[in-house]
Amino acid sequence: MKHFFFVIFLLFVSAQVFAQLDPDKALYLTKVEKYHRMKRTGTTLTIAGTALSIVGFVTLLNSSVTTTQNGPYSQTTTDGNFGAGLAAYLGGTVCVGVGVPLWIVGGVNEGRYQRKFDALTVGANVSPRQAGLTLRYRF
Repeated sequence: MKHFFFVIFLLFVSAQVFAQLDPDKALYLTKVEKYHRMKRTGTTLTIAGTALSIVGFVTLLNSSVTTTQNGPYSQTTTDGNFGAGLAAYLGGTVCVGVGVPLWIVGGVNEGRYQRKFDALTVGANVSPRQAGLTLRYRF
């Protein structure tokens, strides 16, 4: 009798192991992970780009450019770091421009594949009316 229960236990354990090797579930899981990374990258780029744009804009406001005309000659002087402010502002704007679509596409597709991953299940139907194994696929 002990051997019988041991064999039944091994069958259930092996069924769990084989259920985890389902190619559809593995595909959906890799897609969920891929789009989660995309969403996280988009969020990071958007937040960092916003901060960089603000820093660049403040730097641009605090720098001044003065042009002095002396006859045919002109002299330009700058106070502050105008070039760094402009580079930070433009770089931040590019980061936000790239980050927002990544954030949106990653979030939408992560949710889509997460629902597909959760919908694919294999279960045993143990009821008095019906005996045996059933395959349930919810979509």
